[in-house]
Amino acid sequence: MYNIWKKECSMPKVSELKTVKSEHVTIKPFEPEEDGYVFLHGVAIVKFKGRMYCAWAHNKVRENSDDEEVNYAISDDSGKTWSGCVSGNMNPQNGVAVSHGVFLVHEEKLYFFAPQFKGQMGAEMMKMSVYVLDKENEKFRYIDVAMNERFWPMCEPVLMENGNYIMPGIYVASDYKSPDNAAAVAISRGSDILHWDMVKIERAEDVKVWGECCIAVNGSNIKMYCREHSGKLKALYSESFDFGNTWSEMALSDLPMINSKPYAGTLSTGQKYIICSCAQEINARDPLTIAISEKGEDKFSKIYTIDSGKILSYPYAIEVDKKLYVAYSSTTEGFNRNSAELAIIDIKDLQP
Repeated sequence: MYNIWKKECSMPKVSELKTVKSEHVTIKPFEPEEDGYVFLHGVAIVKFKGRMYCAWAHNKVRENSDDEEVNYAISDDSGKTWSGCVSGNMNPQNGVAVSHGVFLVHEEKLYFFAPQFKGQMGAEMMKMSVYVLDKENEKFRYIDVAMNERFWPMCEPVLMENGNYIMPGIYVASDYKSPDNAAAVAISRGSDILHWDMVKIERAEDVKVWGECCIAVNGSNIKMYCREHSGKLKALYSESFDFGNTWSEMALSDLPMINSKPYAGTLSTGQKYIICSCAQEINARDPLTIAISEKGEDKFSKIYTIDSGKILSYPYAIEVDKKLYVAYSSTTEGFNRNSAELAIIDIKDLQP
């Protein structure tokens, strides 16, 4: 078992967690009676040329069917108010779905990477496609397939010291229940972000994987945290020391975590963080939490609640001007009948 929690610090129970001070904003409410959408999930957020963009998967029929599309909203006041739902028009052709993806600002342009597929959960086909924002009309334009492998990006690409980008995601073998699903990374060919290569992470025999994962990059060392898929309620962990080309065996860690997509990063203070639902006795996607480390350390040592009292999942975060913007899905109804929510946290309040 990997040790990713600082042993000298007591792991708090869910009932012992303190809530970090934050400003909460609804980006897109769940309102099927108004717009017909019965599924919303997988929010992603970015700031680009003074505006914030938040995108998500939307469906009027059912989750991850070939009716899936991506829509988004725009904010001009640092996330305090949002434009309402903007149609993404990202489906490359009729009958081909596109689902939730990730942003990348590269060479003064805003890109979006997402899976395209046919059939339920890509049973017939899945590829990673790439889009670029046309600033003239604030619309995303489909460019092409960026990788033909069955890869679903989970968190934004991170530029490594060797000049390549690395992006964590899922290798979707066939469907949600396949025993061959795996966590994976896509690695760019230098600054060419239109072509990527996939590396799958091997797992220990005693764990199952639905490969929703996130990474923390420090030079050639990359740490991966992943969702476990058999009810053990522990974060999976793997590590690379060669810019993501090879990995240690993915196995259980000592961090309790509910089965859901996590998000990780490093604050400008030098603190590592992971956003998920984690604590002793965690058994639901409630509360949504953030675990943090001491400055310059790798192991987590403190956990705060971000939001609670609902079903909370699939976080994504950016730091802007010493504030952490955490976007996530939220519902009281279940079945991913979500709203898109935002918590704005002053990072000075995230001291261990």
